[in-house]
Amino acid sequence: MVTSKTLPEAGLIHERLAFDDPFVFENGGGIALHIQDPMREALLSWEPKIEEFHREEFAVFALGTRYELLVRALGEISAEVGTPLLGFSAMSDEEVAKATRLPVEQAAKARLRLFDEPFMLPEASPCLAAQIQAAATRRGLAVVKGGRFWHLIGHSGKEKAVSILLMGFRKRYGDVVSIGLGDSPNDFPFLQLVDIRVVLGERLIAEPVLFPSERAHRYDVAGPKGWNQAVLDILATL
Repeated sequence: MVTSKTLPEAGLIHERLAFDDPFVFENGGGIALHIQDPMREALLSWEPKIEEFHREEFAVFALGTRYELLVRALGEISAEVGTPLLGFSAMSDEEVAKATRLPVEQAAKARLRLFDEPFMLPEASPCLAAQIQAAATRRGLAVVKGGRFWHLIGHSGKEKAVSILLMGFRKRYGDVVSIGLGDSPNDFPFLQLVDIRVVLGERLIAEPVLFPSERAHRYDVAGPKGWNQAVLDILATL
């Protein structure tokens, strides 16, 4: 899994699907894996300076700026551009539930963040987005556009985390075939790293960077249905 979800959110899905593999959460801010996972040593040997801490049953590799610093920076950026930017930290569980259409108990998990502050713009304005991007860059941070929210992050995005995991899988298994699936602009950089790329949902303006390529697949069907169809089609060809 490579997701914008938090560790508690992604960890619950990981458990329900009976997964054993590492996963990327909060848009690449962290990699989580079971403490006893043999890949942990492979990753530590390749990235010896990586910060590691334990949370619940997971070992977490921290790739991003800590959350409290992002919250402070978003307040500064909001004041600098003269526009209120509403982040999850300033919202209640009920407000996040309404904005995300999640049940309140899941919205509470969505607010337990470590490396990524989602926020909403009061209006869709390319000029305002550019100003926010510039203000974030001056602070050594970045802003990425997800499916519903903008995200203030202090790391290299999903691609850095995916590159680390691909190296870990190669160290453990040798040659592997990697398949990446995504549906929003912040997925495109990590899709460039995999052998087979899949883009789900409606075609986006920024998308042609992935094409033309015999390794790229487009499915206009969004969400789990498109994911399922794409994976079955690809597995049938391998």
